Amino acid sequence: MVLLTNIPLDISVFYAPYYKAMQDGEDYVSEHSNTPPKGWWKKELDRRRGRGNKPRTQVSAEQFVKESRRQGTKR
Repeated sequence: MVLLTNIPLDISVFYAPYYKAMQDGEDYVSEHSNTPPKGWWKKELDRRRGRGNKPRTQVSAEQFVKESRRQGTKR
């Protein structure tokens, strides 16, 4: 740790990309990043639950309660 504190940020292989991104006012994102795209989990849940390509729609609380009561009586 002591050795890392004395490395110049602009020429360090480790710190240089972060330092440049910070100077440009951006967040550093590695080319080899394993982070999934934003919102990937909704698509994954849809796939696991068998929804396929059915689009998501926003539902009011009252409508949700009505639909859940209807489905509860079918069982």
